[in-house]
Amino acid sequence: MPDAIRDLLEQAPLSFVGTVQHMGAATMTTLAIDEHTAVVHVDHVLHAPETLQNLEGQQVTIQLLASEPTPSTGEAYAFFVQGLAFGETLAVQEIGRLPVEDVEPHATAALTAGSTAGAFDSYTADIQRDRLRNHMQQADAVVVGRVIGVEKIGPLVQREHDPDWWRATIQVMHVERGDVAGETLQFAYPNSLDVKWHDIPKPKASQGGLWILHATQGALRDVAAYELKDPKDFQPTQNLELIR
Repeated sequence: MPDAIRDLLEQAPLSFVGTVQHMGAATMTTLAIDEHTAVVHVDHVLHAPETLQNLEGQQVTIQLLASEPTPSTGEAYAFFVQGLAFGETLAVQEIGRLPVEDVEPHATAALTAGSTAGAFDSYTADIQRDRLRNHMQQADAVVVGRVIGVEKIGPLVQREHDPDWWRATIQVMHVERGDVAGETLQFAYPNSLDVKWHDIPKPKASQGGLWILHATQGALRDVAAYELKDPKDFQPTQNLELIR
């Protein structure tokens, strides 16, 4: 069963124990309703992003998998879902479900520890570590270094959604991966706060840590050999152990 839980957690950003209240119904008038649409009472949140950890006691709409048996009113399951629509209430798409007894020990342990939506913390931590490890292994260079300078390299006038390219120079303290020579290294990064670029790390002067770098392509090669392109591209130095 642990493998089944982990497989579902790999795909589902939200899970909860819920009791089916109505079939062929929804809490949102804008949703299309069919025989696989259900209104479910959230009895207990198992795991969730911070913004959804207070769903307990609320009604949500679930678009159930057509390939799974249709539940009856009053039945409870552990539902693993992803967002479908957000409004005054929440609508989600089912990714999978498990019997309540399969998750009950995890939920009880989290409640005893006073952890909100923490039933699967050990699983999600393992998943995050594996994803970070894979991300590092696919990078062109992984180095430990400290920022010694940043400079703007993009045009002064920015169009909407432009990345606003800047270049950072770091003092290299350790090379873990990649063909990196010399005491310093430069990489480009989008300094824009536009939604497309907002989560990409923005280096600051004297900032030190683990930099996960990707070879530049096209015109960007002329200004830097590497770039930051993923929210995971800056990590605390201790995460270096994850790829060893």
